[in-house]
Amino acid sequence: MKNPSRTRASAKPASRNPAGAPQHKPRPAASGKRAKKSEVDIAIARDLAPAAAIAVLERSPNASHEAAPALEVLAAGVADAVEDGKLRLQLMFDNGSMLPVEMSEEAGKKLEAGLARHRQGKA
Repeated sequence: MKNPSRTRASAKPASRNPAGAPQHKPRPAASGKRAKKSEVDIAIARDLAPAAAIAVLERSPNASHEAAPALEVLAAGVADAVEDGKLRLQLMFDNGSMLPVEMSEEAGKKLEAGLARHRQGKA
């Protein structure tokens, strides 16, 4: 006979990424039209997120003769951005989290040229 006080709860806990933070559900795609970003989304992407990342990196111990601290990325990829004329650089970290960075196609071309120059210098 089963003891009712020892039955399992049927609800599953929220899914979490390896770092323990709750995973965010992807936004639904816009139907046919490009979604317009709200003022809050723009402020977060252009002001808050870069400022937060810079502030965290600046708090890292760093000898004055060393290069400034930087994020360590496991992998990177490129995808189409939501806005026309832009591309999305996706940075993946060793804990599985992804950081999307959108840039103009012109900035992407300059990044590509810089990577090519770097490769040639290493050869």
